[in-house]
Amino acid sequence: MNLEFIKAIPVPAFVVSAAGLIEGANPAFLKLLPRAAIGRNYLTVLRQPALVALIDDLRSDAQPDTAQLALKGESEGVFNATGSPLGDGNVLICLQDMNETAVAIQMRQNFVADLSHELKTPLTAISGILETCDGDTDAVAHFLPTMSGEVDRMKRLVDDLLMLSRVEANERRSPTQTMVLQDVVTKACAPLAGLADKMGVRIETSLPDDEIHFQGDQSEVVRAIMNLVENALRYGNSDGYVQIAGEINNQTSSTSNVTIEVSDDGPGVESHHIPRLTERFYRIDAHRSRDAGGSGLGLAIVKHILNHHRGQMSFESQLNQGSKVTLTFPVEQSGP
Repeated sequence: MNLEFIKAIPVPAFVVSAAGLIEGANPAFLKLLPRAAIGRNYLTVLRQPALVALIDDLRSDAQPDTAQLALKGESEGVFNATGSPLGDGNVLICLQDMNETAVAIQMRQNFVADLSHELKTPLTAISGILETCDGDTDAVAHFLPTMSGEVDRMKRLVDDLLMLSRVEANERRSPTQTMVLQDVVTKACAPLAGLADKMGVRIETSLPDDEIHFQGDQSEVVRAIMNLVENALRYGNSDGYVQIAGEINNQTSSTSNVTIEVSDDGPGVESHHIPRLTERFYRIDAHRSRDAGGSGLGLAIVKHILNHHRGQMSFESQLNQGSKVTLTFPVEQSGP
């Protein structure tokens, strides 16, 4: 039997003879399982009962199902095995890598669990308040601000989830709107003036006099800057400052990028927290974050906005010396 066709199959694939020997295999399969060799019994390479059942079904009139294989040792991962009979007892088996799918499923499960916890906390508080206030009009006035705050927390959480969903849905589409850096920073800071006054923190800007133009989605870039500034205001020092700096960096004659830095003089972040700051619902201090009104999604939204713009985000911080977040946006054209 001519098995040259197997080399054209893009996933790991091999052919098992009626005697259970590996008759042929493509380079992807041999790379995945270096111990495999032509003429070797497939059971000595893949000791998987599900695979045996799949091959038996393919050789009979039974409707074959997909077999899931969990490989361990020198080659690890989860694979879906499918196949086709080739006649005379020979069977073609193809292996589809499911590792990314498995990771995505686990992430989704963790996200649902975290979201349930985030919603349960304010709902439990509201439920307790309502029970306490039942028939007690004086208690209603006392607890109303607390209940209103919990409702606002849930509303913000839902708004952030919707924003995150929209950004993720658009990540594959390159934004084409032309923005002015100075305008974007102004629009991001304006809604936060009241919070800055309340927290006793100054918002300072350091921007070039000449307009800087770059491409992107203005509403998303404004939101990214707002999230960073708001974090700095809420978790920084009272009577401190938040500074926003921006500039354009010409790397070559044809390429350049725009950088936006948001820095503060707050308490800083320990280094072991930094790699996880953009995870959804990750908090350095959960109680302080909830008291400050944070949803736990702010930096996750910023990360996905940067992904949409093919940009980068870096985070620098030292305890008691403040933090600095740098956003870098590629510039495809230098004019409006």
